[in-house]
Amino acid sequence: MKNKINLTSLLVIVLSASYANGAENYVPPKTSFGVPDVQGIWTYETRTSLQRPEIYGGQLEIDEETMLATMISTEEYNEFLAETGAEGPTGGAVGAYNDFWFAPGNALAFMDGMYRTSLIIDPADGQIPWKDGGQEIRQAQRESLLMGRDRSDGPEGRGLADRCLVSYASTMPFVSSFYNNNMQIVQSPTHVMLLAEMVHNVRVVRIDQDFRNLPFKQWLGDSIGYYEGATLIVVTKDFNPWQIKEYLISENVTLTERFTRIADDRINYSFTIDDPELYSQPWTAEMPMTSLNEQMYEYACHEGNYSLPAILAGARRGEMDEAASQ
Repeated sequence: MKNKINLTSLLVIVLSASYANGAENYVPPKTSFGVPDVQGIWTYETRTSLQRPEIYGGQLEIDEETMLATMISTEEYNEFLAETGAEGPTGGAVGAYNDFWFAPGNALAFMDGMYRTSLIIDPADGQIPWKDGGQEIRQAQRESLLMGRDRSDGPEGRGLADRCLVSYASTMPFVSSFYNNNMQIVQSPTHVMLLAEMVHNVRVVRIDQDFRNLPFKQWLGDSIGYYEGATLIVVTKDFNPWQIKEYLISENVTLTERFTRIADDRINYSFTIDDPELYSQPWTAEMPMTSLNEQMYEYACHEGNYSLPAILAGARRGEMDEAASQ
C-alpha cells in the first residue's frame, strides 16, 4: 500500500508542480457577464485534518518523505473507519458502510509545493483559538437544543443528519469527510449556487446585495457574495440556531469563504470563522479543490428514510423491554 501512496503522491507532486509553474501567469477564464469563472464540479477530499496533530511538531508544511512516514495508508485508514462505524459521530454505528465506499483521500493537501499538516493556517499553531470559557459556552449551546442522540420520543428528538435535513459532514464550510467530498458551483449575473453532494444541500448566494432581515433563520444561513480581483467571496451569517455543527457553525458565526481559480482544474479555497463569543480571534483554513471531471450523483437521503422509523421503533422496543423487566 505504501507503494500505492508513493505513486499517488508522485502524481500529485507532478501535477502541483505544473500548477505552481503556471500559477503566476495563469489568467482565469471569465463568464460571459465578465466575472471570474469558478463554475464546475470540484472535489475537496484530503487526509489533512482541520487542526494540526502534535506529531508534526508545529510545522505547517512537510515534504513527501515526512508525510509517508507519519500518515497511515488509505487502506488501513478505511479499515479503521469501517471498524468504528465511521458515519456514526459516536462510533459503532449500526449498519455502517464497509470501506468500499470510503474516499477520504490518499494524501495530505498539497499547496505551494509542500504538504499541509492542517487546514488551519491562522493561528500559526494550526489550532482552534478557543477563548476562556468558549468551549463551555459551546457545550451549553448544544445542550439547549431540542434534539439529541439520546432522545427518541419522536423525529424531532433526533439529530438533523438522522432526519436528512442537513448533512452530518461539514459542507459549510467545506471540510473533507469520509466520502462524497464533492460540490458544484453555478454562476449567473445575480446569483451563485453552491451545491454540496452530501444531502444535496444548496446555498443560493446573492451577488452584490445586502443581508436580509428575515423573520426566520434558514438552515444554511443567509449568503451574499461579491468578486474581488480573481476571487469569489461569499459571506454567510444568521444560521438556524439548531444548526450547531461541531465547532464550525452556530447562529452567531460569520463565515467568509474565498474561491480563487488558479488553474483550469484547480481552485484554492479558504474560509474564515468569526465568532467572538467562542473564539479569541477569527481563524482561517485553506485547501485545494480539484476538478472532478465527472457528474455528481444524487445523494438519496430524505426525511422518513428507513433509518428514522427504525431508530424510533428501536427506542420503543427498548422502553417495552425495560418496562417488562420491572
